[in-house]
Amino acid sequence: MISAGSRTATQSGIGMIEVLVAIAISAFALFALMGMQTAALRYQKTAHLRATASQFSADLADRVRANIRGAHGGAYNLRRQAYPDIGESAPSCLGSSGCTPQELAAKDIHEWRTGLSQAMAGGWGEIAGSVAEGFMVKVYFLDSLTAGDARNQLAKHCRPGAADLVLHKDVVCFATAFYP
Repeated sequence: MISAGSRTATQSGIGMIEVLVAIAISAFALFALMGMQTAALRYQKTAHLRATASQFSADLADRVRANIRGAHGGAYNLRRQAYPDIGESAPSCLGSSGCTPQELAAKDIHEWRTGLSQAMAGGWGEIAGSVAEGFMVKVYFLDSLTAGDARNQLAKHCRPGAADLVLHKDVVCFATAFYP
């Protein structure tokens, strides 16, 4: 006969092991969420840089369209330059006599490059083309988060000799084409 008072407890720590497993799974999930958040921040920074490059490309396209006489005259077809050369100072022709289309183009490019250098780390740009064939705008900037892709980016989208990848290993390029 078994009495109600003589029953012995048979649990020997199984509940504690279940709690330990639950804590381990929760910790793993938190580490995974932390990794996803870090990746999201990294991609957000890259997306911001590309959006800024796109805005500056659109700005220069609008400047070319506003100075169509300078575009027809070849004033926006620059000679090849090396990163991060900003070039000469802007012409100060905006007095009472006004600017020629070539002077206005030089002023546009100088202001555009100055804005790039102030808005983005290592920001620099170049433009080449003609009204008949269209223009190619290339914006270069530093992005250490995609540094492994920098060589592929330059080879695929931009002029290979534009940046010395030994000196500027984090240079990334954003290219845009447009017709005035």
